[in-house]
Amino acid sequence: MTSPFLSPVQRIPLILLAAACLSQCASEVAPPAKSNDGTYWSAEAEAEVPAKIVISIEEQHVGLFKNGTLVGLSPISSGREGHGTHPGSFSVTEKDQEHRSSWYGAFVDSEGSVVQEDVDVRKDSAPAGSKFMGASMNWFMRFNGAIGMHQGYLPGYPASHGCIRLPGHMAELFYKATPFGSPVQVKKNGELLAQRPHNAPSVPAPAGAHGVASGTSSLGRQIASGLRPVTPDVPGAPPAPMTLAPARLAPTPKKPQGTQTLYLPGYGPQ
Repeated sequence: MTSPFLSPVQRIPLILLAAACLSQCASEVAPPAKSNDGTYWSAEAEAEVPAKIVISIEEQHVGLFKNGTLVGLSPISSGREGHGTHPGSFSVTEKDQEHRSSWYGAFVDSEGSVVQEDVDVRKDSAPAGSKFMGASMNWFMRFNGAIGMHQGYLPGYPASHGCIRLPGHMAELFYKATPFGSPVQVKKNGELLAQRPHNAPSVPAPAGAHGVASGTSSLGRQIASGLRPVTPDVPGAPPAPMTLAPARLAPTPKKPQGTQTLYLPGYGPQ
């Protein structure tokens, strides 16, 4: 009668086989998922062909299309309640790399120190001895009256006076890849996120740059840099740093020779 138990010699091949299986399983580790912060940029975005911008209010994203394909994507902050960014079809009527708002900003003294912040010059009068300093809106592309796309702080919800804020590095990419006069569509929902390639990497921001909220540490950095927190218009949302009025404003650097602000015929500064 054959014994139901294996001898030590007979067990050795089985032990080696089990060890090999365990080793193979351990080595087949799934690759780490690529981070997705809502940004995307394709090499095709640099092609010198007609471009189209689509802004999706519900998704809080903006997309760049060339040859009918999504080639760039960025999170945004659109107009808050009372200053909503309205849907419609427009076009880029101005491009200004170092734009400053002519309506919103701060009153500053002769040394550049803020006297009064969060100013709307259409309503507020400058205190004696002060002057208006418009909020910085670099990489500005105007598309609807006073409304445009530009670099700005993103708290994670609509928070602007109607403009479309982008992280700085994405605002620059969109600015450089969008020809003057390109069509701009503002939609309630542009279904942009579904068109982002699934495995595409995010676009890294330069070291030390911030602009998209990432928790209390980001808020702390903004407050430490002299920006005051304000209460958002969205119930339950955390305070967001105001980007219009830093505690002290350096003189605006002169634009280098050859730098131009472009307007479509019939349009001008607003």
